[in-house]
Amino acid sequence: MNRLAAYSQAQPAHTWTRIEMLLAAFDGAIARLEQARELLERGEQFKAQPLLLRSQRIVLELYSGLDLNHGSIPENMQNLYVYVLSCIGMGPELDLPSALGVLRNIHGGLESVRDRANEMERSGELAPVNEHTQLLKNIVA
Repeated sequence: MNRLAAYSQAQPAHTWTRIEMLLAAFDGAIARLEQARELLERGEQFKAQPLLLRSQRIVLELYSGLDLNHGSIPENMQNLYVYVLSCIGMGPELDLPSALGVLRNIHGGLESVRDRANEMERSGELAPVNEHTQLLKNIVA
């Protein structure tokens, strides 16, 4: 068997659950915004720009994953994501502390239900991750 065939048959070392992907996305956005804030404080706007853009992309992917057919929580999340996007460069001025505060609060809420969400996915109460939800994995790197 050639190397390409062996690689394509390899199973991933880590199986992602929905909550783990969400937490990783939030971790990625928060880390980049913290780095961007430090660079901006030193007056290095040019170096901060790619970090801000990557953060925007992560938040946009989170936004695009919302299913508004599930009541007020996704609608509220939609509003929070729009606010964060306005704070990190899609609004009139940057407000990274506010964006970080919102993202950290959401992250904390997700972290508090992590074990239960993983249990629900393993038991089949929540549908497992499929190829469409795998997209979040790719935006965090």
